[in-house]
Amino acid sequence: MTSVTALGHARGEIIAFEDYLEHVLGNVVPLAPVEVGLAQAAGLVTSEPARALAPAPAFTNSAMDGFALNTADLPGSGKVRLPVSGDIPAGGKGTWTAGAAVRIMTGAPVPAGANTVIPVEFTDHPTTRAPAPKTVEVPGDWPADQNIRRAGSDIAGGEEILPANTTLSGAALAGLAGVGVQRVRVWPKVRVGVIVTGDEVVTHNPGPSQVLDSNSLLITPAVTDFGGVVTRVRISSDDPLEFAAAFDDVASHVDLLLTTGGASVGAHDVARHVLSGRGVEFVSVGIQPAKPQGFGVVDGVAVAALPGNPGAVHVSLHAIVRPILAHMGRVMVPAPEFKMVREGWKAREGMRQFVPVRIDAGEIAPVIPGGVASHRVRSLAYADGLASVDPGVSSVEAGDVLPVIVTNPAASPHRQ
Repeated sequence: MTSVTALGHARGEIIAFEDYLEHVLGNVVPLAPVEVGLAQAAGLVTSEPARALAPAPAFTNSAMDGFALNTADLPGSGKVRLPVSGDIPAGGKGTWTAGAAVRIMTGAPVPAGANTVIPVEFTDHPTTRAPAPKTVEVPGDWPADQNIRRAGSDIAGGEEILPANTTLSGAALAGLAGVGVQRVRVWPKVRVGVIVTGDEVVTHNPGPSQVLDSNSLLITPAVTDFGGVVTRVRISSDDPLEFAAAFDDVASHVDLLLTTGGASVGAHDVARHVLSGRGVEFVSVGIQPAKPQGFGVVDGVAVAALPGNPGAVHVSLHAIVRPILAHMGRVMVPAPEFKMVREGWKAREGMRQFVPVRIDAGEIAPVIPGGVASHRVRSLAYADGLASVDPGVSSVEAGDVLPVIVTNPAASPHRQ
């Protein structure tokens, strides 16, 4: 009897990539916002508008090192010598006396009664470190309202300073601090766990028929680039009990769990054997490479089961995992860039092909002649992007224009 998956496709049928991604994202729940201190908020995205708790400037202050006075005490021309009644450093306070000037530093509060600040360069006071003078010579025609930052002239208390869905850069955090904000509500980084499966996978000193783990090294920086954070990494054999124990341990600490390997239909494909009974659905997706895929939500944790070959993991990360992370963490996925093909290749008709390419002077060429080889690690080391080829295309020709997911902009100094 033919069994039917939750996607509505018959067993063994290849599911279009776009349908699969839509299904996955439709079952991913965005994380709830959290409140964090500014020191922990760098790179996160605001979940609601941030409003000023205090006006900026918080008080009327001097924009220059100089002398504060009232222009009513100036003759209107020439030079005039005034007594100096005080000295106000930044962080200090002082008063102004009618008929006098008060020395003032940048950022210091302008005393009541003073209506202008004359920079020290326009006086006879030295610009080097020196005690406040007893008198100072100033221009007699200096206008009012110069070099004074009025309280609230930048932003009023309660006014929106950042809209929702703003990525918090250092400049944005400085702006928040400047208006009295100490904590902000943000979408948290998605905590990601990784389980690399396979009897043949080791972390060091590989023996005969064994390989070094490369998938966790591939996934961890990619997740960071995508706005998430890898918090747990485990290596598991193909033993179902060991894998189940690793899964339970990692799942208890993360929001999204990625497995690599064991997602196909082989007798030892441990991820499929264990997770199929836990709500993870394994299907064949119409992409080359990375056709075997699994997805489900287990006890509130999103689970994406990826193939094991590094090239297939690389494609899965950019084509599937990045959109999942973006949906969960409320971040943007950069749009593909359209590039002209310099050197063509044979496509896989009926499958959406993701081909590792070099980008040079705005044009692309496949890293590996022929386009795709999921086990070829060289294609990862030299690739600048993944060219996306429609399923209806059987051959990519020089001069064609394709969308390219840029995977490593820094790898090609001539990328345009």
